[in-house]
Amino acid sequence: MGRIWAVARNTFVSAIRMKTAIVFMAMLLILLPILSYTSTGDGTAIGRVQSFVSYGMGLVSFLLSMLTIVVSCYTLSSDVKHKRVYSVVTKPIRRFEFVIGKAMGVILLDLLLLAVFSAVIYGLTIYMPRFAKTSDEELVRLKNEFFTARASLKMTIDKQEIEKQAYDVYNELVRTGQLDESRSRESVMTELRNAAKYNMYAAGPGGMVLWEFQRVKPFDVNESLFIRFKFNAAQTPADKNLYGVWYIGDSRQTQGGPETMKTPIYQIPRKDVVDTMQEFEVPADAVAADGYLAVGFYNEPMNNTAVIFPIEDGFEVLYKAGGFGGNFISAILLMLARLVFLACLGVSLTTWVGFPVAILCSLTIFFTGVINGFVVQSFDYLGQNMAIFYNVTIKPVIWLLPKFDQNYNVNKYLIDARMIKYGFLAMAAGVLLLKSLILLLVGFLIFAKRELAKVVI
Repeated sequence: MGRIWAVARNTFVSAIRMKTAIVFMAMLLILLPILSYTSTGDGTAIGRVQSFVSYGMGLVSFLLSMLTIVVSCYTLSSDVKHKRVYSVVTKPIRRFEFVIGKAMGVILLDLLLLAVFSAVIYGLTIYMPRFAKTSDEELVRLKNEFFTARASLKMTIDKQEIEKQAYDVYNELVRTGQLDESRSRESVMTELRNAAKYNMYAAGPGGMVLWEFQRVKPFDVNESLFIRFKFNAAQTPADKNLYGVWYIGDSRQTQGGPETMKTPIYQIPRKDVVDTMQEFEVPADAVAADGYLAVGFYNEPMNNTAVIFPIEDGFEVLYKAGGFGGNFISAILLMLARLVFLACLGVSLTTWVGFPVAILCSLTIFFTGVINGFVVQSFDYLGQNMAIFYNVTIKPVIWLLPKFDQNYNVNKYLIDARMIKYGFLAMAAGVLLLKSLILLLVGFLIFAKRELAKVVI
């Protein structure tokens, strides 16, 4: 362990003195305070803080990722190129210890810089409301909608019911001769499944959509629930506004009459713009003692159109389940796992290729991770046509690609005060660390067989 630590310490000292590292650190030290003063968002206090955290975390994540790629690709390749590695491998140190030490040195640099700049962002975020004139009402909103960690309850899809409805409609089309013979069965079924999904959470004029949840556990019954939604209309009104009434509480109580009411049922009439994310607050005492909660939306007949809640982001219930500080630390740990992966990737690549090729491959993999969802969907479509070849060759390689987008983007959680669940954090970080170990193992095997004294062109 002493030999690994010696290499790691030397790598860390060399990296911290690199001009690239100094420039990146100076940029962050200058840009972060400027962002805290210039971020405006939508003009509100919460908009300013959200804008700063979004740009600040994005900037730190991007610049540290770039720095990690540059340093990890340079540290080993430069030792080989300038023949400094000859004076190391002749000493009583194994090659795998040398590779581990290089990766650890870069990780130590990431750990230090991430700790410093995340502390800067956290401090500026906490004190931003004090820099500007923030009203008491805005401070309350900041506390409830940003400086907290909220658990999310979303719509669920009964896949069996969806499949049954699509299958029944398909059979009816076949029976009545309405099926387009030029289309494949799978394409028609896909369209029918999508239609069934949307119909699950749609209501015509005078109709209602109902969501039911179990095991809802608010942090404090004196706190609030937040209903976050977005709906579309079959026919958009001229003013783009729809009228509706929300019912939040234990709907089971209505079956027994007023004398059985133990928790309140809140009735909230609203007018909202279509295709626009909305959020409103409801007292958390609407949740029943056993954790049951029902949320209903009544579509006013005056709308004269059906209301549709999209499956992806049409509806969710948010409630306080933790604090901002703990959620922020979870986000930083997720970012650290990303940097560890990039450090291992760069070091592993330079065990067998030079600096230019290694940095090009690392950048390609990084930006692929940023759009991982799109890439995976593209290959999955290919896999439908070449299932066996895809599963044996392409799919394992796809698994090795990192995921930095969608649910792995920390801004998605911090901006909307969504709680990063510990199970998800452990899974996401664990998978990235497993991939990092695989990359290092490949690097060990290659570096152990590599003839360092041979001229490589």
